[in-house]
Amino acid sequence: MPALFGCPYSDQVLDGYRWAASLADGWADRVGLHQFFPLLVHAAFVGRGYAEQALKTARAALAR
Repeated sequence: MPALFGCPYSDQVLDGYRWAASLADGWADRVGLHQFFPLLVHAAFVGRGYAEQALKTARAALAR
């Protein structure tokens, strides 16, 4: 989720997660799936830019 809205310290956040417990294999491949619902919510309340990003995310997930 931090990457979705441009967290300036996302690398440090991920390092903290890795320090506390290892991340599951393939976690980076599933980031879009975790961002999909928040993108839809933002599309409904904020605007079309998020809808386009949600469609792109869905297409990428279905292509795997």
